Amino acid sequence: MAALLAACGDGRVTDAQSPRPVLTMTVQSAAADSSAAFVGTIAARHVSDQGFRVPGTVQHRLVEVGQHVDAGQALLQLDPSNLKLTLQQAGAQRDAAASKAAQARVDLGRDAVLLKQSFISQAAYDRDKVSLDTAVAQLTAAQAQYDEAANQLDYATLRAAVDGLVTDIDVDVGQVVSSGKTAVSIARDGDREVVISVPETRLDSLRAAGQLTVSLWAAPGMAWRAKLREIDPAASSTTGTYDAHVTVLEPDASLRLGMTAYVHVQGQAAGLQYAVPLTAVVYPQAGASAIWKVGAGGVVDTHPVVLAFIRGDVAYIASGLADGDVIVTKGGNLLHTGQTVQPVVEPPAGD
Repeated sequence: MAALLAACGDGRVTDAQSPRPVLTMTVQSAAADSSAAFVGTIAARHVSDQGFRVPGTVQHRLVEVGQHVDAGQALLQLDPSNLKLTLQQAGAQRDAAASKAAQARVDLGRDAVLLKQSFISQAAYDRDKVSLDTAVAQLTAAQAQYDEAANQLDYATLRAAVDGLVTDIDVDVGQVVSSGKTAVSIARDGDREVVISVPETRLDSLRAAGQLTVSLWAAPGMAWRAKLREIDPAASSTTGTYDAHVTVLEPDASLRLGMTAYVHVQGQAAGLQYAVPLTAVVYPQAGASAIWKVGAGGVVDTHPVVLAFIRGDVAYIASGLADGDVIVTKGGNLLHTGQTVQPVVEPPAGD
């Protein structure tokens, strides 16, 4: 039994010390550029979200999604019954105030004649003058209330503020809506842009790009000049990428909203770089990148590297490697410094 245990113990030691097989490659520098293509969708530069200024019940829906509208065109109509009653009441109050002001003006004219003949006192005349001023002020207020009620009735019809394409209608007939709630969205005619998602490693190259062009998946033979308008200041919490807005300089009818588009970034030569599989890059510390190098006798050690950018499943290393270095491309997460490995050659990574 002791002999068997000793034999088993020797076997375990031998297995633990045997070199671990890992995929490796020998790196070689090559000239690379920062050209790239990003996929996105055609969007409007300006979108007008419109809502009613007054609450009410939707009575008529006058347009549909996808329809082109002109500025001032009616989009939706609320039930105007209550607003008409309010306008009628305001009109009656205005007419009453006008009659009162007219009567006060006649009374004051009569008092002026009586005052000259000394049939009334100056105090009585002054009181009637104050009554006329009050009546005129009340008429002004009543007229303002009538004008406001007329505006409210006009607001029952929602009209397009701009020329454009209806992209969304968020209400329907019979629905009670509140003032200020977005009811219709209109993509304004004119500027068109492509919204793309950009990884943080490509932000600088996008900003410094010498030329941008846009092409359509549906029309591969056509291209439009473009320029970068802005990059969102914060990354998406879902994808970790930044939304960039690229404006098409001379858009035409071919660029329809929602179409798939490609933004081509024509960059300048980025010097000598090393293309390695993305799986070769490890992150021993937050924000730091490293590569496992295989040294003499198959002993591995980590070396810090600087990433130029990542394209697909290929990482481009700007510094930290030299021609002829043997690196681990897969299995690096199972290694430790000073460990002996058995290299298994992998074909060089490409674009």
